[in-house]
Amino acid sequence: MTRPQAAATRRTRGSWTPRIAGIAIAVLVACAAAVGYAVASPTGPTRPAAQLSSRVSSVQTVGIVGQAGGALGDAAATRMLGAQGGRLLFTPVPAADLPQGDPQWTVDTMADGTYIFIYAPTGSCLAAAGPARLSAPALRRCDLGPEQRWRPLSSTLESGGHQYGQYRNLRTGRCLALSGSAASGASPAPPALVTCSTGSPVRQLVSFYWGAGT
Repeated sequence: MTRPQAAATRRTRGSWTPRIAGIAIAVLVACAAAVGYAVASPTGPTRPAAQLSSRVSSVQTVGIVGQAGGALGDAAATRMLGAQGGRLLFTPVPAADLPQGDPQWTVDTMADGTYIFIYAPTGSCLAAAGPARLSAPALRRCDLGPEQRWRPLSSTLESGGHQYGQYRNLRTGRCLALSGSAASGASPAPPALVTCSTGSPVRQLVSFYWGAGT
């Protein structure tokens, strides 16, 4: 007569075969699902591989200023980013207002080198809204996600004591810019997200005016 302990031992050893097969199938299914999601997701290629830092290394209050065209630093082409009626717009800055300015943004520099732009009047963050290839700048509730992270590109230019640079959105890989309509006339024009150019075109150059921070 077979002892109960020996029978239990044989059943336990034999049960590993279906268990291993089941684990292998589960792993394959999980891997396939992960790959499928990365391929299907429009933000997959631009999703940062490393976890984004939530630690703020410095804070400054500034005006986010761009150029509608012409020569860098041309007062007539200077535009300030703000919101009117819930819409983000680059609006002309009167020459008389340039010295004291109107700093409406808080720029948080994160420990990983990314920036978060917070619009002080509403406490909302500048984000890339919509599908990656059709996204546009918009104000959204701050959540520290990649669509609200901006990374400065390495090259900068200086004019009139101000540094200008390009800022690329982490989710879309596209740069903040003044839309094409901003280059004509003195009317306000919305910001845009465009393919980052290595030539540092003037409409992609952004500067922080009237800064004060810690």
